[in-house]
Amino acid sequence: MTTAATPLSETRYRRLFETAYDGIVIIDPETRHIVDVNPYLLALLGYSHAEFIGKELFAHGMPEHAAASQAAFLELQAVGYVRYEDLPLRAKDGRRVEVEFVCNRYQEGERQVIQCNIRDITARKKTEAAVRDLQEQLTRYTVDLENTVQFRTSELRLSVAQLESFAHSISHDLRAPLRTLQGFSQLLLEEHSDQLNRQGQDYARFIQTAARTMDHLLADLLALSRIQQDKIELTPVSLETQIDEALAVCEAPIQQSQARIEIVKPLSVVLAHPLTLQRVLANLIGNSLKFVRGHPPLVRIRAEDRPGGFVRIWIEDNGVGIPLEFQERIFSVFKRLHTSAYSGSGLGLAVVKKGVERMGGRVGLVSAPAQGSRFWLELCRAQPAFEVNRALKSPP
Repeated sequence: MTTAATPLSETRYRRLFETAYDGIVIIDPETRHIVDVNPYLLALLGYSHAEFIGKELFAHGMPEHAAASQAAFLELQAVGYVRYEDLPLRAKDGRRVEVEFVCNRYQEGERQVIQCNIRDITARKKTEAAVRDLQEQLTRYTVDLENTVQFRTSELRLSVAQLESFAHSISHDLRAPLRTLQGFSQLLLEEHSDQLNRQGQDYARFIQTAARTMDHLLADLLALSRIQQDKIELTPVSLETQIDEALAVCEAPIQQSQARIEIVKPLSVVLAHPLTLQRVLANLIGNSLKFVRGHPPLVRIRAEDRPGGFVRIWIEDNGVGIPLEFQERIFSVFKRLHTSAYSGSGLGLAVVKKGVERMGGRVGLVSAPAQGSRFWLELCRAQPAFEVNRALKSPP
């Protein structure tokens, strides 16, 4: 039985040895010479069987790694097992072949042998090298990006400081001389009009009107500057309250124009910045009061829920309307359609657009000539407290 089993085992071992998809080398530990090598390794390196037999394994490796190969062999002799992958082999045609060695020393009958399984890891090494290169590039890009961000942040801080200085100049240095012009031109008309002919009086009125227009322009520039740089923190805001405050701001022009204001209730609660929303509503209401011809203004304000948790606020009027081709540009800075017939700086709707955008919303218009205008702005609906509490208590 024993005699029959031995050849069968040797036959099975030989078949595995010959067909393995890893290189296999059998080494004599006494002489360190190769006593057998399988076909896979011969094909991998391009040597014949005879060129391997009787040679030391490191002879087929890189000459510069001979010392490391010797050290690995000594470690194998000492512990009976070694695994390493930093000792490449050299193919017969000069190719560098990255390999992984797993070597074991074991007893075979009355003698000891060393078996080294050799796996080709060239592709893996190339992938690892490529990954390292990408990581190095990413590190460089990250450093460059951080430097760029720091540089741009410094530039932005400088720009903000310059903008704040500009806003201060608008509110104090530039508007003060205009108020002086307005005051003295008014005094000239009130106290010395009898000393001026009609043309002189017209000149004084022109000065007063120009100063007042410039003062309004600077006030709008200041409002736009503040909206762009002020800290915006969104909180639940009652539309009804903000509309009342905006109407209070517009009280004088409402009375002067004998306007009729209609407010359709109920009104929603939205996420907004109270002061910014008040400015936006006041500008839109003021716009509706201004561009009317031949009849008192009618302003209608209402709100409706929109998909996605938004609320759309409408400010509708019976004014002159805006042609379709001009509706996109009116939200830009200094874009005025009615340059002489109506007062205005050309900044009011730019303030509206910037304010709504800073609150996370959007603004638009539906209008046609002689059919009035319907401005709208959309803001997120504030979730009622009881809905928030119910969501927190609900299981996931």
